[in-house]
Amino acid sequence: MADGVSYAFQGKIFAAGRLWLEPPLVPDAFKSQNVLLNGTRWCSLYPPGFPLLLAAGWFVGAPFLVNPVLLGLAIFGVFRLGTVLYDQATGVLGALLLAVSPFALLMGADFMPHVASLCIFTWCLAFLAESCKGIDARPLLVSGFLGAFGVVVRPQAAVLFLLPALIAALVARRKEIVRSIGFLGLGGAAPLAFLFAYNFALSGHPLRMGYVVNDPSLSFSFTSFAFGFSPSQLFWAHFPWFLHDLDATVWGFPWGDLLPLVFLLIPAPGGRRDAWLAACVLALVIGFSFFRFYDISHSGPRYAFEALGALALLAARAFRTAGRLAASLLERVRLGRYRTASAAAAVVFLALFPLATLLPEQAEALSHAYHAHTPEPLRRLKAAGVGPSALVLVAGNTVEWTYGSFLLENGTDPRRAPRVFARDLPEKRAELLAAYPRKEVWRVDVTLRPLPHPNLWIDNTWDVEGIVWSRLH
Repeated sequence: MADGVSYAFQGKIFAAGRLWLEPPLVPDAFKSQNVLLNGTRWCSLYPPGFPLLLAAGWFVGAPFLVNPVLLGLAIFGVFRLGTVLYDQATGVLGALLLAVSPFALLMGADFMPHVASLCIFTWCLAFLAESCKGIDARPLLVSGFLGAFGVVVRPQAAVLFLLPALIAALVARRKEIVRSIGFLGLGGAAPLAFLFAYNFALSGHPLRMGYVVNDPSLSFSFTSFAFGFSPSQLFWAHFPWFLHDLDATVWGFPWGDLLPLVFLLIPAPGGRRDAWLAACVLALVIGFSFFRFYDISHSGPRYAFEALGALALLAARAFRTAGRLAASLLERVRLGRYRTASAAAAVVFLALFPLATLLPEQAEALSHAYHAHTPEPLRRLKAAGVGPSALVLVAGNTVEWTYGSFLLENGTDPRRAPRVFARDLPEKRAELLAAYPRKEVWRVDVTLRPLPHPNLWIDNTWDVEGIVWSRLH
């Protein structure tokens, strides 16, 4: 989708050692959604944290591997957090639940920043939890760095999700609170300094993000009344949606994904740690319930995505409580010898059911031209006979969206790149030909047809009706 293209574009810029690019000649022909292109700068609108991680992928020629690697680290982070908070068995089950979540797996296949923030937030919680277990404050250095870097990746989500955990950790260390705050601040100084410097260079203010400069309505401080909605109206519209959609899209269990959490109401050791995780989840969901937008993306409510690690651990705790109750029942009916086999069967079911049901359904829906982006024209480029030195003019009935599929194929300086991909603007075609002289000039016309929503949690899907490559010169 367009956001992912913008993040990947900025990662490519960082990999080239730049903060932004010089505007290309004939800038109107290179305009893409959520990419800032004005008289002095050509770059992403979004915070720089995730593009920094993508830059590592661009260095090795595989930016598409960054999110899968981060998802793997997030899964290991859930195991670590569960082990620190509870025990190894809970950590293993929580990690397994995150690993089989279709929502997590599908989000991990794109260039969106939510997987990065899930990974960072989960490890931040793990080090915060570790710091509360002893007098060693060094884990606070790491959690301070991770929390601050989380702000560089997704500022609002980081503040909403991590603030309850931070407050609880400081309360637990209240006897040395000044020292603890000092370690946290020391750990977070470098990421925050980078963010402030980047914002100042881009927008002239250390606290003003690029997307707020482009659209002030994206700021949480911007009143919603300008759009006809009060904060309370937004909350009562969005909060039930979050609960409904999370209940159906995290795993897709037949009984609902949130219902098992009622087992956490049964008094048991670790209840305060359950409340700690639940507070982080609720703070994120409640906070984004006041946001102007509510967005379903990659099969789930993406503004709640960073809560999946904590939700997986809470679900693991709930399933283990349910398992103990089931084991007790088996003992009462003299079937205790089946306890181990029953537990193994339950774990296999929890792991396989989402992979066998919800994942294929959602993956098939997303395999179409999601948000009108499709790699299919580029797959056919070689077969069409497009040479290594070519100006490619992109046209079609959804070119304002589809062009994002071609933007990343350009070099950081299109004037010197062997191939140039630009939008076909008939009124500026002569100017484009003069600005980017190449041995060949091609036009690709991409026709897309909107598809009906395959289900409640996938929208904006298109079918490729036609791809026509034609050589103009």
